[in-house]
Amino acid sequence: MKPAIDQLKKDKNILKNLGRIGVVANQTSVTSFFEPSTNMIYEATKNTSNAIVTCVFGPQHGYFQTEQDNMKETPDDYYYFNDGKKVPLFSLYSNTRKPTEEHLKNVDTLVVDLQDIGCRVYTYMLTLAACLRAGSKFNKKVVVFDRVNPLGLSVKNKQNKWNYVEGDRLETKWHSFVGWYDIPMRHGLSMGELGFYFIKCDGLALDYKVIEVESLKRAVDIYYLKNTKWAMPSPNIPSWESAFMFPSFVTLEGTNISEGRGSTIPFQLIGAPWLDNNMCINFLNENKDLFLKDQNKINSIIFRPHDFRPTFNKHQGNICKGIQFHIEEPENVNLFSLGMCFLYYCSKYQSNDFAWAKPGYEYNYEDLPINLILGTEKWIQFFSEKMTANSIKELKEHLKDSNDNGQTFMNEMEPLLIYRE
Repeated sequence: MKPAIDQLKKDKNILKNLGRIGVVANQTSVTSFFEPSTNMIYEATKNTSNAIVTCVFGPQHGYFQTEQDNMKETPDDYYYFNDGKKVPLFSLYSNTRKPTEEHLKNVDTLVVDLQDIGCRVYTYMLTLAACLRAGSKFNKKVVVFDRVNPLGLSVKNKQNKWNYVEGDRLETKWHSFVGWYDIPMRHGLSMGELGFYFIKCDGLALDYKVIEVESLKRAVDIYYLKNTKWAMPSPNIPSWESAFMFPSFVTLEGTNISEGRGSTIPFQLIGAPWLDNNMCINFLNENKDLFLKDQNKINSIIFRPHDFRPTFNKHQGNICKGIQFHIEEPENVNLFSLGMCFLYYCSKYQSNDFAWAKPGYEYNYEDLPINLILGTEKWIQFFSEKMTANSIKELKEHLKDSNDNGQTFMNEMEPLLIYRE
């Protein structure tokens, strides 16, 4: 299952008659042999009728991914090809996060090749959505070179439930650059499929085409995905393991707990100077029934205490009492539920130290970041209430309600799916 961009090697006519092309990518948009997609597209247009690259667009973190944190903007620049030609390189994470009419004056088609990681709180999908809105508004085509979702595509199991779709649907009142649409935390879709959903939600009219990943089926084994080649899609996703744990612990961006930024393995290593990591591990081990689908497979994910000293971001320079998560059977773990169990522990057992981050997150300066990340205020209300003796039971009910929301979403999404079982 090679990324769709690989098809340019054997069929340059994919770009035929696309006219003036604006490439939306970053430096880890690559072929299965790690060749830059932007250069591949440029070279392919040289022998293709009515196709030429006129500009490049970069998403959050910049085209070259040199910026680490949220709301760290990148300026416009130029992109230089190997033959010396240069074209404008426009930032879509700066004073604007969408292509403007001025950007598109020399563009007929936006060609998008970005690696999503299967979680709503990852901004590349909204860069695609912004391109679709601009395409509809200014009469431009949009073509997506699709890629595999590293967390797996949602697929129906024997109980007729969708696997790999988890968490609450976003209530659109919690609007930010990690939330425009009412999709769950872990969505189980490809970037191309997300595009069809955005078009439907926004009622857009435009020429949209997805170049599909050849031979991709919804039932692809996550073990296979775990062992595929990896080019980090953003600075803090250095490995498949970090991508896999992202839906669990991106929520920590809305707290005073380090999500591992400033360590070498963000999101799979988390902690805080005040965290009682051994007590937390005991709590998670005692409540694995809340986040393991098959409770007999108790070693599907293993927790280990591991201290670390972040070199930047939260608790910079201080030793954090941490936990590293080791993934043995990824298909058996509900990532959203695991993240909520961790927050439950912190809010109940270490409430004197635990705190929610203040507003100022992804261009929303009014609302608490945790509500923007989770897409609902029901969780902060739950965590803020006085915990009762039956609170684990209540947590379980909340988790079921959240994950049922994901099931509803996929039932609505099913007619738009590209890849089938």
